[in-house]
Amino acid sequence: MRRKLRFILFIALLIASFAALFFALQSRKGSVNNIQNEKSIPVVQDKSDSNLPQPEQENISIENKDQNAQTETSPQITKTTKTIPEKFLLDIPFYSQAPLSKWDAFHEEMCEEASVLNAVFYLENKKLAKEQFEIELQKLQKLEKGTLGVWKSTTVAEIKKVADIYFEGKIKSKIIGNPTIDQIETEIAAGNPVIVPLAGRDIGNPNFTPPGPVYHMLVIKGYDSQNFITNDVGTRKGDSYAYAKEMIMKNIHDWNEKNIHLGAKRMLVLYK
Repeated sequence: MRRKLRFILFIALLIASFAALFFALQSRKGSVNNIQNEKSIPVVQDKSDSNLPQPEQENISIENKDQNAQTETSPQITKTTKTIPEKFLLDIPFYSQAPLSKWDAFHEEMCEEASVLNAVFYLENKKLAKEQFEIELQKLQKLEKGTLGVWKSTTVAEIKKVADIYFEGKIKSKIIGNPTIDQIETEIAAGNPVIVPLAGRDIGNPNFTPPGPVYHMLVIKGYDSQNFITNDVGTRKGDSYAYAKEMIMKNIHDWNEKNIHLGAKRMLVLYK
């Protein structure tokens, strides 16, 4: 009887042990599943984050910046051509470099000064008697000697310096290097006389005393389809004297003591 009771208790304990082990295994399995489920949450969240709008907004912002940049720079890229008349003429009164017809050694060197005075008095709306123009020539030459130390064959930069001093506060001036026909015509159409230095013996003016001046300056005051209209101060017949545009452009040379044909291509513009 006792053996039977012990056997029953042994079986009961064995069953209880199996039951405890079973429940323990089930509980562990459930924990593992929970852990897996918890790990899966960030994965799902990552997929959700990939649909967030932040990266797209950043890309859109960059595109907008590019578009704005193109808009801001487009006026510089797109060249707007200013329309100017096909022909134009400034009403500049003519004075030669020898206004009293005295073509001596002094007046033969006065083309730079006379050109400046022709242009400036137009800008100031002044009309002088020939005697007064002669006085102005001599005043300008005196200032030139005192400022530069020289007065014969002055460069564009030198005559600009003298003009800026003599007419300070009244006119403005600028030098343009390597000028084009379009630049000359644009300045004239804007009301600005243009002064050019030239290889004087190459421009073919038959009114010059042969062989003509090595170095010369004159005022361009107008143009048409073929010609520049000038006040050529180097001759008494220089009022509205027409030169072919190609002739002027080919022979623009600033003063060069060694060789006039080595002189730089520059022009002087006077304006208010």
